[in-house]
Amino acid sequence: MGRRLFAYAVLLIGCVVALAPFVVTLFASLKTMPEIVQGVFALPERPIWGNYQQAWTQGQFGRFFYNSTVVAIAVVVPSVLLAAMTGYAFARFQFRGSKVLFAYLLLGMVIPLQALVIPLFYLLQEFGLLDSLWALILPQIALSMSFGTLLMRQAFLSVPGEIAEASVLDGANSWQILWQIMFPLSRPLIGTLALLFFIWTWNEFLLPLTVNIDPHYQTLPVGLLFFQQRWTSNLPVLAAGATIIFLPLTAVFIAFQKQLIQGLTQGALKG
Repeated sequence: MGRRLFAYAVLLIGCVVALAPFVVTLFASLKTMPEIVQGVFALPERPIWGNYQQAWTQGQFGRFFYNSTVVAIAVVVPSVLLAAMTGYAFARFQFRGSKVLFAYLLLGMVIPLQALVIPLFYLLQEFGLLDSLWALILPQIALSMSFGTLLMRQAFLSVPGEIAEASVLDGANSWQILWQIMFPLSRPLIGTLALLFFIWTWNEFLLPLTVNIDPHYQTLPVGLLFFQQRWTSNLPVLAAGATIIFLPLTAVFIAFQKQLIQGLTQGALKG
């Protein structure tokens, strides 16, 4: 009983520490400047919704929000599909050099983006892709492949081989086995992978800051930086801009948290 109470206490403290910055930011976005000075945890006397309107219009958050949404969708969908194909290839086919190639692919999880961003900048410049959404989409798809391939390989390895063998006897080819059998059976892990890709893409800051100088092609995290430089003295409007960034992620996480937990649990049990 004592261990359980201690575990609950640790979890409660962790939740408070994790949620406190978001709660403070949300409250601050609905206050006036004098109310923020009086106390950060106090509820606003009267919610100032105009802070959001001011941040959305004057901070051009509509454009940044559109860019972030387009980039996130354009990264998540191809990344999941390509990771499924590469993961299936490494899980079900044994070919010469497969282990070396798989180890080489996993190097993408070891090398940080900070070490790649400068050569990536010159590569995109060579192809004329700077200051465009493609400069954000293509590199992030490539950066997602290492983790995606690893996760999907483990998911497909957890599927009994007898299922694939029975499908071959029924006349199914490798393409049909992947998309009609393996892919549906691994749906929880695929949903988890898609959610992780969405969160990582939405929060990406360094890549957009480096490859896109034109604000027209910036995403929300970099847009908040530009907005902060202009509205540093107006904390409520700045907090409203920050809230615009994390509210969509919060909504997506709440909507798919059951699938995320199910996917992680499936990976733990089968992996």
